[in-house]
Amino acid sequence: MNWDIAGCFAAYAVPAGLLAVAFVIKLPVLRRAWQDPILRATALLLGIGAIVFASLPPANLHRINQLAGIPNFAGLWVYSLLTAYCGACLWLIITWRDPPSAVRRRNTRLVWMTYGIIIVGLWATFLLGDHHVERLRDLDTYYADTPWMREFVLLYLCAHLVSALIAAGMLWTWYRKVEDTWLRRAVIFLQEAYALGLLFDLGKLTAIGARWSGRDWDWLSTYAAPPFAIAEAGLVAVAFIAGQAGPLVAERRRLVGSYRRLKPLWQTMLTVTAPSAPATGRVSGAALRLELRRAAINDGLLKLAPHLSGARRERVGKAALAVGYPDCVARGIAGAVDVLIAAAALHTPGEPHGEPHGEPPAGDPGFASDPGELESVAHALRFHAAAIERFRRQAVATEGVTSHA
Repeated sequence: MNWDIAGCFAAYAVPAGLLAVAFVIKLPVLRRAWQDPILRATALLLGIGAIVFASLPPANLHRINQLAGIPNFAGLWVYSLLTAYCGACLWLIITWRDPPSAVRRRNTRLVWMTYGIIIVGLWATFLLGDHHVERLRDLDTYYADTPWMREFVLLYLCAHLVSALIAAGMLWTWYRKVEDTWLRRAVIFLQEAYALGLLFDLGKLTAIGARWSGRDWDWLSTYAAPPFAIAEAGLVAVAFIAGQAGPLVAERRRLVGSYRRLKPLWQTMLTVTAPSAPATGRVSGAALRLELRRAAINDGLLKLAPHLSGARRERVGKAALAVGYPDCVARGIAGAVDVLIAAAALHTPGEPHGEPHGEPPAGDPGFASDPGELESVAHALRFHAAAIERFRRQAVATEGVTSHA
């Protein structure tokens, strides 16, 4: 057949790399909280998965056989690790889904006892079987009729099939209870992964069954089934990368977005106070840069406080609403008008400020402590400059204030 993904080194390198990346992402947290069973289960799952797929390219299987000096020892090595991987999958899902309890401890012990017995069975059947002919691509079907090697192959396939069925069932039940967005995405990826794992098992078992009935459907095992296992491993890795890195990426995007949205208001405040030293480099981080920008804006608002007026903002906001602006936009326009008039008053020595008819200065920083209001003002400065200028002139005329903004 021309379609031979299973014989390509890159086909195994990609999932191995993804699993290794997911493992590395978990390492810092794992060092800090090694006692957390969820982290231990995750690390075991990802670590074993990466080793399995690093071992699977035919050239690497041959090297393992040569190092061991035993024909097809690589099959025992990979299938034992794959069985431990299946146990780690169930351990992780049980630990991840259920709260700490005697039932959870009993279930995890049962999983490891079962899969430990299966691994012992793999070693026993392999040692009892005749496997002197090295098979790097079709070991499962080549030895499908060989005593003990037949049981060896069926043991690992049944262990993988059962774990995929149980895991898929537990994930389906759990999915309906998950509320966190990124956790739900991780669960979806895992469900898809185990569905592909089931297709892998069915392809292998069908090919073996065909051998028993005298048919040659080896292509199902050699060519059709492995791509499903490769895709399964990739989705498992993506699930854990999404669950771990997704919230971090989303938080960084939120911080960077806020930082950029505040730029127009920050630039306005540069006319009021001297700019602070910028936060640069990786060490500063998005959170620090955002805090410095907010601090610069708040410093400017504090300096403008004697010239700011809540009544002015209320009047301008009502006027903006009256001409059809949405409430949030109207509030932003009102805040921007207030800031611009206050900045002009600050830069005009001896200029009266505050409310008309001789009222004292308001001394009202208003929205200085509300990040949402700051962003609405910055948004208005960026997208509604013409409206701000119109309402500013009206406010100046109403208050009888001279402004050079």
